[in-house]
Amino acid sequence: MESSCIKLSDINFTISEVAAVLRNLDPNKACGPDGIPSRILSKVADEIAPSLCILFNMSLSIGVVPAKWKFANITPVFKKDDPTITLNYRPISLLCVISKVLERCVFNHCYHHLSPSFYQFQHGFLKGKSTTTQLLEAYHDILDTVASGNKVDVIYLDLSKAFDKVPQY
Repeated sequence: MESSCIKLSDINFTISEVAAVLRNLDPNKACGPDGIPSRILSKVADEIAPSLCILFNMSLSIGVVPAKWKFANITPVFKKDDPTITLNYRPISLLCVISKVLERCVFNHCYHHLSPSFYQFQHGFLKGKSTTTQLLEAYHDILDTVASGNKVDVIYLDLSKAFDKVPQY
């Protein structure tokens, strides 16, 4: 089967891959609305991986995610400046850790199929790339251009608060 024809329902997780994701959970991350901390899930990874594997495979095969996994606790996180001003906070969603384990398992299956089609200049949300690698690449390009005697025009955009708004209906 070609990789472009793979469907989520075709993915079949193994107990060992579910256990590996559970073992690698960050114990310092906050838990979601289910109240189950990642530290506990990590410690009992080998015991609960078989049951979660069955549940995850069934979820993908029928195309339904448990409704409780879609709930999130919204928490304000302080960004900078005056902490008494609400605009200086950004909301984050704390999801159930088990739903994040499912997401990571799906990601692990899909990444190698999708990565060849990623735009070559994409740096966000990719392994080994970040805002730092993007900055270094831009810096290198500028240096090469200046070194070859050409001019460089740069436009700076401040998007720091561009995604802080939640639509209100």
